Amino acid sequence: MIELRWVTHEDPCMRDVTDLRWEVLMAPFGVSRDDNWHDDDPHSHHLVAVEDGRVIGYSRLIEDGGAGQIRQVVVAFDRQRAGIGSAMLAETVTKARELGLDPVFLHARTRAETFYQRLGFVTASETPFPYGRTGQPHVRMEIRGGGDD
Repeated sequence: MIELRWVTHEDPCMRDVTDLRWEVLMAPFGVSRDDNWHDDDPHSHHLVAVEDGRVIGYSRLIEDGGAGQIRQVVVAFDRQRAGIGSAMLAETVTKARELGLDPVFLHARTRAETFYQRLGFVTASETPFPYGRTGQPHVRMEIRGGGDD
C-alpha cells in the first residue's frame, strides 16, 4: 500500500528524496550531483509517497506570494505509470487550496505536458523555455479555482 504524507525538511526520509530526485530528474541528463535543493525553505511543503518503507515519489509545494508553485514532482522509474504521480499532484493541489493559494503553477518539461493537462493544468506560456539545471525545454502550466475567494 502506498502512503502519501507531508514531512518536514528534517525528516530522515528526505535523504531518500534527495537520491530519488537526482536519480530521476538529473542523472538521465548528465547533470552532476548537487544535493543543495534548498529543502529548508520555510515556504516549502514536502509530500512523499512511501511504499513498504521505500520513498517512491516526491512533490514540493512552495508558497509564492498568493500562488503555489509545484516543483520536483518525481516518481521512481520502476513505479511510474501506476497513478502515483497523479495522486501526489491531487494531494499537492489540495494542500495549496487549504493554504489559500491560487493559482497553482509549475514548470513542466514539454514531454510531461499532456500528463499535467490530464490533471486539469493548462499551458500558460506561449513557447517552451530552458529551465533548471538540466536546461530541458519547459512550459509554465497553471490550475486555477477551487478557492473561496
